[in-house]
Amino acid sequence: MNTFPEIAAPNISSASNCSESFTESMADSTISTTTDANYKITRPRTTKMISTWSFSWVALSDDDYVLLKAFWQQVGKFASFSWINPIDGQSYVVRFSGDFSFQHNHPAGWQGTLKFEEV
Repeated sequence: MNTFPEIAAPNISSASNCSESFTESMADSTISTTTDANYKITRPRTTKMISTWSFSWVALSDDDYVLLKAFWQQVGKFASFSWINPIDGQSYVVRFSGDFSFQHNHPAGWQGTLKFEEV
């Protein structure tokens, strides 16, 4: 299985010049229906609720950017890989769920956000 490259940690506590430094969301898998008597019946569609995360980097070095870009080109949004969440330190099997879009801000380095979706 592919493994996310070891690069500088994303900006978690604050990210100047980045709109979102860290977000986490969890999709609810509930199915619901309403009966003729107006009672609501619910059940889970699946046993797992899928989490998604986004992390931003503000001053990524050229070397780390090259590693990250090569990894993105290898896995795209289609292949899963092992990734360690920098917030909780847990390992997850994920795939990218957003596009690769980084901007170079001289002299600080590369700035961008990656989105991860649990598989």
